[in-house]
Amino acid sequence: MPLRSDWSTASCPIARSADVLADPWVLLILRELFSGRSRFDELREATGAADSVLSRRLSAMADAGLVRRDGAPRPAYHLTDAGRETLPILHAFARFSRVTDPDGSYGLAVSCGRCGEPAASVDWCTQCDEPLDADSTRWARRSRGGEPFALATGARA
Repeated sequence: MPLRSDWSTASCPIARSADVLADPWVLLILRELFSGRSRFDELREATGAADSVLSRRLSAMADAGLVRRDGAPRPAYHLTDAGRETLPILHAFARFSRVTDPDGSYGLAVSCGRCGEPAASVDWCTQCDEPLDADSTRWARRSRGGEPFALATGARA
């Protein structure tokens, strides 16, 4: 899924990871999968991606082991364990957006589902000293009303 270069065989783990994840469409698809959308039409509507773009990205994400496709005739896409591991990356993007646009109308607030405290880290609750994984994290997206919701992680692969 390279944007400009193929880094899939690079010796650097960051370059190899970028080969899979450094595509904005992939990040938006991951965001929507975590938010509970799993059907092609839902993902298309939420991301604004053209059918061909979304189809290529989902296929590449399945090839990379981030998602699996289930069901017919209306297939659904679900995060795999590898896909679930991308959560701190999305949290890092959300934290960075607060630096560049602190009062923006499309923010994402990340909190711990156990204690309810806002996340001060991308992968650890500093209040209750537990990991912020897909099962224990709550998001509040201003674009979806701002109410915290549990992440939809799907069945594990």
